[in-house]
Amino acid sequence: MKITPINGNAETEGVEFVYRGNKLIVARAGNTNFKKVFREMMKPYNDDLDNNRMDEETSRKIMIDCTAQAILVGWETITGADGESYEYSLENAKELLSDDADCYDAIISFSSDIENYLTADEEKLKVK
Repeated sequence: MKITPINGNAETEGVEFVYRGNKLIVARAGNTNFKKVFREMMKPYNDDLDNNRMDEETSRKIMIDCTAQAILVGWETITGADGESYEYSLENAKELLSDDADCYDAIISFSSDIENYLTADEEKLKVK
């Protein structure tokens, strides 16, 4: 049974999120693609994780990589604080998430908000 009208495509394909005038395409946090990528990236570190030996830098890198692969799934050309234009690529997404903590935090916050991934069908959203 399901009572939350989630747009399944938006969960993995993303929805538009405007951050500082730049249009980013952001998938929902914890989507199936993210879970798959996270499991794969964590395999070499399972023992460290189980024994609380994973260092902060490794953990941060894994989260950035997973977010770049499965949450920040695209953008139109964006303009950096340096005035340069950047096309979307996985490497550019990793660089953005790594270098701009505020942008990373905004993406995580947006991707965690269920309201951004509900179906557009107003009839399903009405409270009866």
